[in-house]
Amino acid sequence: MDKVIFDYRKTRKTRNSSRTVELGPWLDSEANKRSLYDMRLFYVLKPVADDVVKFGIAGLTGKSSSWGRLHQYINEYGYRTDLNQCSGIDLLYLAGTRYNPNVETTNTQVYKKELACKQYFRDSAIKGRGFERILQERLDELFKIIDDKSNKSFEDIETDRRTSERLQQAEITPADKVIRIISHDTKGGKSKALTKYCVKWSRPYILTEKKKVDGKIVTTTKEVDTTEEFYKNIITFLDGGKAIEVYKALHPNGNFRD
Repeated sequence: MDKVIFDYRKTRKTRNSSRTVELGPWLDSEANKRSLYDMRLFYVLKPVADDVVKFGIAGLTGKSSSWGRLHQYINEYGYRTDLNQCSGIDLLYLAGTRYNPNVETTNTQVYKKELACKQYFRDSAIKGRGFERILQERLDELFKIIDDKSNKSFEDIETDRRTSERLQQAEITPADKVIRIISHDTKGGKSKALTKYCVKWSRPYILTEKKKVDGKIVTTTKEVDTTEEFYKNIITFLDGGKAIEVYKALHPNGNFRD
């Protein structure tokens, strides 16, 4: 995200104060109000009386909407007072980008960052509280995602890793041959993309998969004997030309773009 407005990790703790700041008084500052104006923001908050952390996005309609969204938490949690030290909510992190009406919310950095966090904590979020509330003890994990410049979720990273692994293991050898063509995919509309064929091979390769189950990473392996290929590649493989002829004969009305 382009601008970090507040990060409690970069605030020095003193004997008489913590590194976080109370959200209510912080929002009351005119200087802080101006810093939020017309910003799309990603925030991390912690209610004083609760061992949970809340993250989310604000400022989706520009102007003062980010301030308004954050102030909703003041309506819910109030201010810390001498008589009630358990009220209020603290600000841990706030960052974002300047609002641009020409950029859809789903294409913004803050949206992608929130989505990556939601997907990571999907299996371990506090039940009944939404994906945006996690236990305070997992704050370090949250900040690892926040600090990651890629905005990639666990699933995205796994997809990239599996693709790399497949390419390494599925390298064609002289002994490999095409058994048959299983299916094809030709994009419709104005697309000029070439048809992709699902090819079944004589030799399978081993693919490891990592999944998050109840917050833990579980690794499994499986054999895969298919790949997605273009026509120009298939006809160079052993028995590939014959397999493509048979497939097209069985699908005379198929839409092919080779």
